[in-house]
Amino acid sequence: MLTGDAELVARARAGESDALGFLLERHRVVLYATAMAVVHDREAALDAVQEAFVTALTRLDSLHDPAAAGAWLRAVVRNHSLMYLRRHRREIPSERMEFDAAVPGPEQALDGHALRDELWAALDAMAEEERLTLMLRHFSRCGSYRAIADVTGVPVGTVRSRLNRARSRLVDALSAGDPARRDQGGLEQARRREWQSFYRDLHGAPEPRTYRDLYRRDVTVRDPNGCWRGIDDWSAEEREAIETGVRAEIVGLAASRDLTVLEIDFKNPPWAPDHCPASSTFVHRLDGDRSARVDIYYH
Repeated sequence: MLTGDAELVARARAGESDALGFLLERHRVVLYATAMAVVHDREAALDAVQEAFVTALTRLDSLHDPAAAGAWLRAVVRNHSLMYLRRHRREIPSERMEFDAAVPGPEQALDGHALRDELWAALDAMAEEERLTLMLRHFSRCGSYRAIADVTGVPVGTVRSRLNRARSRLVDALSAGDPARRDQGGLEQARRREWQSFYRDLHGAPEPRTYRDLYRRDVTVRDPNGCWRGIDDWSAEEREAIETGVRAEIVGLAASRDLTVLEIDFKNPPWAPDHCPASSTFVHRLDGDRSARVDIYYH
């Protein structure tokens, strides 16, 4: 007997990742046709379908009527298609979008359904650069291809190809019903506690010793303005900002086994209102439990 969409959604929410994979495959052809009707470009349509699949993975609990999963997925893929047109400055329909496809914050993206741990286990099985690209695209403020390219130091075309491979592997892994899972919530909470404690200490003592628990001594830190090598070099750079009165606030975090993406807002003092950009994304690449390389993007 053919399983209906409502049952597949219920099973997926209960943690059966293969049920979600079956649901997505069932609608793939129709979703591709929906995207083609908007973008009229094969590669862009395939990209929109893959984007919609990851949105479905991360926002399944926002579906109020499980029996309407097909219509919901079509609305998601149509919105991704419209956003593609907007990015490429083409004329887009003036009618209202049917579904808010904005990516949720890193903390909220996966909360509330049982696929969370399987999803992150599948991400951790990927090559680091593919995993980081997917994390930046869907779980950070660096959602545009250009921002991801700036953070990772590769051309936009490479970002697109990495995203395509990563999304395909993610859907394939979940469709296979791989039972691997881990406590993603626990990992994120532990990382958040570590970094919140670090910034509390940093605001009081921006010295090399403050960095030793979370940074390798030979850490490399890069941002658009320069490169710093070693704890002494990097802490000296930050010391000037802290002593000026700048304060950092963690507003989002995404974590995998060897990557931590921190969304940080800076609060400048009244006497230096333009000292630091208002918001940033810090990508920490870990060696063991310490950051070996940090790439910083300013929004």
